[in-house]
Amino acid sequence: MNENLIALTTLKMKSTLLFFTILFSGLSFHCLAQDPIVIAEEGAQGDLDVEPDVSELTFRQRLHFGGGISGLSFGNPTSIGLSPMLGYAATNTTIVGVGATYQYFAFRGQTASNLLGQRLFVRQYVPALSQLLGQSFLTAQVENFSDLTNPSYSYSNPVLVGIGIGSKIGINLNIMYDLNYSAFKSSPYGSAIVVQVGGFFF
Repeated sequence: MNENLIALTTLKMKSTLLFFTILFSGLSFHCLAQDPIVIAEEGAQGDLDVEPDVSELTFRQRLHFGGGISGLSFGNPTSIGLSPMLGYAATNTTIVGVGATYQYFAFRGQTASNLLGQRLFVRQYVPALSQLLGQSFLTAQVENFSDLTNPSYSYSNPVLVGIGIGSKIGINLNIMYDLNYSAFKSSPYGSAIVVQVGGFFF
């Protein structure tokens, strides 16, 4: 009799234990299947990992300000420029903008020139290119320069095309080729290859 009672009690305990094991396993699976909780910063809108559609932003929110160093060339000639710029996000993958450039340009043994220029540019982010090189984009720009030191002297108008590496906000490295470069024309750059370092900062 006692043995049957002990066996019955043991069976009930095992059944109860099995029931709670299955219950807690089910609850744990349900919790794991839930969408992850995202804690957004104060004032943040939407998913922080998803880039907002620029068409839903205000005009001011689509503007980006920045600048950098352009036309780097050391030797003969030596050239270096400073260039602030303003960009507008036309789409999520296209930025168009304008900029101004001060360019120092000098051949060894000759009087240095101080150039002032304006430029129009476009940046096109291509997903396939970004998959290959990381965050990168195609870029093109047209420039015009005048010589503050010698106003009567004229330079060719650079037409630059190339590739940039870097994010939309932050430091970029642009390597471009001047389609209008010629050994028979006066160029504000030391060669057909033009390097720019800079980017949009806010």
